[in-house]
Amino acid sequence: MKKLFFIPIVLLLCSQFVFGQLPNSDRTLMYTQTGRTVEPGRLFVYNEMNFYTKVADFVGNLKPQDFRAANYWLVAGNTVFTYGVGEHFDASLGIRVYQDTHYSNEFNLPDDLFLTLRAGSFAFGYGHFNAAFITSFRIPTGEKHNYPFAEYASGAFEYSFMTALSFYLDPYFPDRALSFHYNIGIWNHNEKGRTVYTYERNYRDPQGVLHLKGEELIGTRNSVDLRMALAAVFPTDMFDFRVELSGILYLQKPDAFVYSAEEWAFLSPSIRYKPVEWASFDLGADFRLSPAVRQWTNPIIPDISETLDLPKNYPSWRIHLGANLNLKILKSGVQKAEDLYEREQLKQSREYFDAVLREKERSQDIQSEIESLKKLRKETEQEIKELKKLLEED
Repeated sequence: MKKLFFIPIVLLLCSQFVFGQLPNSDRTLMYTQTGRTVEPGRLFVYNEMNFYTKVADFVGNLKPQDFRAANYWLVAGNTVFTYGVGEHFDASLGIRVYQDTHYSNEFNLPDDLFLTLRAGSFAFGYGHFNAAFITSFRIPTGEKHNYPFAEYASGAFEYSFMTALSFYLDPYFPDRALSFHYNIGIWNHNEKGRTVYTYERNYRDPQGVLHLKGEELIGTRNSVDLRMALAAVFPTDMFDFRVELSGILYLQKPDAFVYSAEEWAFLSPSIRYKPVEWASFDLGADFRLSPAVRQWTNPIIPDISETLDLPKNYPSWRIHLGANLNLKILKSGVQKAEDLYEREQLKQSREYFDAVLREKERSQDIQSEIESLKKLRKETEQEIKELKKLLEED
């Protein structure tokens, strides 16, 4: 492509593509929202890129003589800013950059904006559970929409309502113990009465002059899908091991001229590296579990998978690379001193609990050794009794 040289610059500045899901506010996971909100005064900045590539061969027996296999790339990304507004409230702004829309503009720069508001950290069950209520809006600032191989983008002002529930094995230090997260909600694409697809056809006027005639396809309904996600996080000192299962079911199916009108499910394992407190790095992948078939077909819109060996709806895999910043926004020196004091207290508490756990494990090991010695002693005494009995018989 003519603009490929610009892609690395774009990806360095803005990158994180969220496959058919809301941007996760504090980026604990790639897709699944958590029930806990961001700490007041704290700013999260998350950048990620993902990609899919394939060398696409010609489909069928009538291959043109001058045909050459196409090295096909899908690269996408955006940046998400999240700020903790209050004890139970945070707000996120996501800026999406999508590299290839498969139209004449080649890529949207920028693509759409996402605004996410979350009210959460409502704890119950002795602090093991946290619940949140989330609303998100997609603002259509991109030049092109309704492109293939990605989640449906109608080009309208879209909105969503979702609930999130999190379970933390350790309610006192939730980021240091096993946790599970569940999301369910609806997304309204709000496209009724809007131009969803515009295609061009060649025709000649009576004078024989060739023209391009643009024709528009108008949305006849507001498509709505049910979104669900389930995730688990197993943290260690330096790494977080994560796995997510996400998907959608259409409650109101879109029109037949929508590219990505299929229901889908993806399994997404990932790992987070935490070298310092204020920065972390992610590596993950998406694996499609749903079938690679077209549920909707329309002869009007072009289907590139009919001539090239490319996905029918969504790619079978994607690779994710991400980087996160965790910053504390301070207003005064007094707040800074308080923050340092609280951090030192928290550090001492964690060290104390770690020491208690180590002593407990050590005590358990000692107790296990004592039990083994007792068992060995009983076995030895039994053998001595048997030998004694044999000697007496002799």
